[in-house]
Amino acid sequence: MYHEHPLKIIKNAAKNIWLLIFPLLRGIRTFTLDFNAFYTWIKGAWFDILVILFILGFGYFRWLFTWFRFEKNNVCLISGIFVNKEIIIPYKNISAVTAEHSFFLRPFKAAKVSVDTCAGTFGTSDMSLLIRREDLKMLRRKLPEVHKEGKKTFEFKPKWFTIVFFSFVFSNSLSGIVYLSTFLFQSGRIIKDLLETELVEFIKLANGVSAKLALKIPPAAIILGFLVIITWLFSFAANILRYAGFIMKKDKNILKIKMGTLTKRIYHIVPDKINYVDLRQSLIMKLFKTSTVNISCSGYGNQKNELPVLLPILTRQQANRALDLLDFKKYITKRKVKVSKLAFITYTGTPAVIILLIPVIAALLVWLFPTVYDIIIFISIMAEIPFVWLFIIKIVALYTSGITIEDNFCCIRYSRFYAFHTILADKDKLIKIQIVQNPFDKKLGRCRLDFYFNTEVPRNNKVKGVRIQDAKRILEKFEFS
Repeated sequence: MYHEHPLKIIKNAAKNIWLLIFPLLRGIRTFTLDFNAFYTWIKGAWFDILVILFILGFGYFRWLFTWFRFEKNNVCLISGIFVNKEIIIPYKNISAVTAEHSFFLRPFKAAKVSVDTCAGTFGTSDMSLLIRREDLKMLRRKLPEVHKEGKKTFEFKPKWFTIVFFSFVFSNSLSGIVYLSTFLFQSGRIIKDLLETELVEFIKLANGVSAKLALKIPPAAIILGFLVIITWLFSFAANILRYAGFIMKKDKNILKIKMGTLTKRIYHIVPDKINYVDLRQSLIMKLFKTSTVNISCSGYGNQKNELPVLLPILTRQQANRALDLLDFKKYITKRKVKVSKLAFITYTGTPAVIILLIPVIAALLVWLFPTVYDIIIFISIMAEIPFVWLFIIKIVALYTSGITIEDNFCCIRYSRFYAFHTILADKDKLIKIQIVQNPFDKKLGRCRLDFYFNTEVPRNNKVKGVRIQDAKRILEKFEFS
């Protein structure tokens, strides 16, 4: 029986840190510069000390009454002060084990370990431990290791510029805003006051830049542009730090992935527990015949701001070689069922309507608020760009989407927002196929096919514009009709 790392005491205590609000309020109420009053406050500090001791004591007893052990066939976790809760996970049921070596944990020789199975809840691990490195080594000895001398051993280490390009492609301003807001929230009032001062100067600078430029770009647009660039850079830097040093090793028993700089992550993934392989492409990647190999596996890529990347940017030849070693190359075949070319409106209708509505709304706003004409025109032009791009993507998707169903596997090609997906999976991983029709589709004899795989949270893989006759034949192959 082993206890978790003593640092877990602090983590447990942190959950009750809100109790410090009571001594803090007492301190604020009685605070004064008078020495006698300060002495009186010190004499009454027993309440503050009692609260702090309670917080630390609660964390200590939670740590003391939590044990884990590595048995011959299972890993076991027992927790609870008054009521014991026991979690037993057989090694054969483990889908992935994740070890996170954060920069602040490494000096204490500690690591955060997550153990996942296919029966877990999305976003949470079946078992999460903060343990010593020595205990982590004991757990790893219970798992298969990659044997370099094996005939089917595969090792992939992308070049540094591949990681940079991958981070560039998959960075976005939205996730950058998340990182930036977290940084500002945790940095306190000093940085806030500093930024307020700098913001005034920046607005003056934006006015000066706008005045010097030949184009009449409003200062607000310049500030918005800088904000987008800064937040994108935060996202880009976060992806670089997460995926730097990426190494993937595989043999017939285990798949091992290492990545990260500030936080080093090591994943042990059981290949048989992979639900499906997802080849993802943007429009640019599709034009250059490159793709990113992702996987669906419980315990990998399920956390916030984490992508389930198995292999970053690959050429078609590299991707075929990797899929061959993963035993998924045989699943890539020509489309047996293609979507109807008459489904043009189904694919492009939504972005086309938005593209037409934006100028109408912009004209109405200019009529209502003529004083901000420049800002409205700029925002409307910027709003048009992503939907024009989406319109082009949907046209390409119309000619590339389709379904291949064979004896023991399926290959599904479709698009979701700005990405193209090629799903490769064993037939027994497919748990549900659903035909969806609106009145417009019923009249034209078309439908949307939704595919659900055996994952923690069923994800809807939608193929639009399928002829109803083709859809029924697909259902017959899986004996669902």
